[in-house]
Amino acid sequence: MPIAVVGAHLSGLPLNGQLLERGATLIEATVTAPRYRLHALPGTVPPKPGLVRDADRGQAIALEVWAMPQRAVGSFLALIPPPLGLGSVELADGRWVHGFLCEAHALAGAPDVSGFGGWRAYLASLG
Repeated sequence: MPIAVVGAHLSGLPLNGQLLERGATLIEATVTAPRYRLHALPGTVPPKPGLVRDADRGQAIALEVWAMPQRAVGSFLALIPPPLGLGSVELADGRWVHGFLCEAHALAGAPDVSGFGGWRAYLASLG
């Protein structure tokens, strides 16, 4: 099952092991359709972003698509804390895949980091 990740589950970041432990393999690095915003969620450990669809002010956000064995999806879902969840994410080429999204209520006070084009670039800007 393809799963798009945009934050701490990206290759080399702190939660990537949760994918690897479940036998997931990287399919591709790509971007969303230009209809998303990325926010840095305050107080998350490790730091995590929240991706939300915004057809009016959105832009393309870097992500990775991983193939996860169907048998491992349930245990992976159990690890996802609120306000994050899996939903449908549109990729730049028009495909839709399951991927991380954030509940809108959690964005109050969460800085919009969409201008960096992705979580890895935002983290690099922090020094």
